[in-house]
Amino acid sequence: MPIPPASAASIVNRDSLIQVDELNQLLQQHDEKLLILGMTPQWRFVQRHIPHSVQIWRPAINKPRSWLLSDGKQFQALARGMGIDHDSRVVIWDEHYDATRLWWAFAHFGKADVQVLDGGLQAWRQAGLPLHRGPARNASRRGQGNFTSAAGTVFPIASAAFVLESKNKPIAQLWDCRDPDEWHGQRRLKGARKPGRIPWAQHLPWQLFRQDRSEGSRFRRPEEVTGVIETRGLDATRQQIFYCQAGVRTTTAIFTLYRLGWPAEKLFNYDGSWREWSADPNLPSTSSTDHPSFRRDRVSILWPKG
Repeated sequence: MPIPPASAASIVNRDSLIQVDELNQLLQQHDEKLLILGMTPQWRFVQRHIPHSVQIWRPAINKPRSWLLSDGKQFQALARGMGIDHDSRVVIWDEHYDATRLWWAFAHFGKADVQVLDGGLQAWRQAGLPLHRGPARNASRRGQGNFTSAAGTVFPIASAAFVLESKNKPIAQLWDCRDPDEWHGQRRLKGARKPGRIPWAQHLPWQLFRQDRSEGSRFRRPEEVTGVIETRGLDATRQQIFYCQAGVRTTTAIFTLYRLGWPAEKLFNYDGSWREWSADPNLPSTSSTDHPSFRRDRVSILWPKG
């Protein structure tokens, strides 16, 4: 039976997940090293946000005109511009599932002590804590930070070639973290060239690691995740490769497994994901839409989720 290398209760270093009451206490202490990042679009941030937050969204950590993660130099400049030092305490909140994407980016470039707010903005509101309206806090008031990007070897990024090679590698497992209708090819998100999936992938929807299917829900308890691991057959001794639409929902699985003690060097994010794979006609794919009896009008096209 595949089991993680650490018990469910064994969380390395500072827990990467922080609860609402703990974040509220940190705010009351006025810690100068604390930086709260709201990983949400600016228009939503203006409507409501956790006090003293700095707004950030996907394009800021991506390569120009791309959904792929930026290089270390660009990410370092971004982090320093927000006043982030090596010893800054960074907490990220969201409203969907984007906080783990930013957490993963920090960890990939060498800052693995960043924390994600469990339940995001929804949990903060449910606790009856104050929300602010208006534009984002000016991060430049903190001054220039000294964070230095590492080589990017923690939480490795898988290329399409690496994923293709995994088909015949017994040391690797490939997981599709998208919603069931995307997995079955019944829905194509904007940015993908066609519906479908990678033929040898196994389905591991990101919702399995949350308490319910809603976006912004809390993470499952460690013992519940252990059940998911055993049921789905994830093997901690093998390389784990995750893909979704654009390398965002994958980080929910990576974040969860890392908290349980799985080695970061075995948790691969295929950052190109289905957007990249579906655009290359030379890469194999399968879909229920290929069956002669499938009705084409069942395929819906929606805006990308990530």
